[in-house]
Amino acid sequence: MNRAMKPLAYYAHSSMRQGNQIEVPIPYTIMGFDMPVFLSFEDIYEFINLQEISANCILVYMRYLEELCRINGQAEKFVFVSPSLISPVRTNTEDAGRRERADNLLSFLREAPKERLYLVPHNRGRHWVLGVIDPWEDLVL
Repeated sequence: MNRAMKPLAYYAHSSMRQGNQIEVPIPYTIMGFDMPVFLSFEDIYEFINLQEISANCILVYMRYLEELCRINGQAEKFVFVSPSLISPVRTNTEDAGRRERADNLLSFLREAPKERLYLVPHNRGRHWVLGVIDPWEDLVL
């Protein structure tokens, strides 16, 4: 285990009982609405052991990044996109699911602030990737 993770592991093992969760508020500035995220012992365990992490862990990390951007005067440059916006949905065909996710993202981008970079976490299979979209430069990384 990474040395930096030991305090978190200690807290999880000593303070979190079966079924207990940590509530982390996600402010309006990240998703466009206030919402709580709940991290379970399992979420923390997977994170500290470098296993596949949940969308909740990604949302908490997005909150951390947004706070860093705000502290450093960079908040106006980025928009964070919720992983649930483009997460796989159950449809009759894979193509229909892709189309629905693309439509969700397109609708979001049409309503979103101009001249910003959009940070879009996406889990394809068992690995998270961070997409960066600059729709005014026709750029997707």
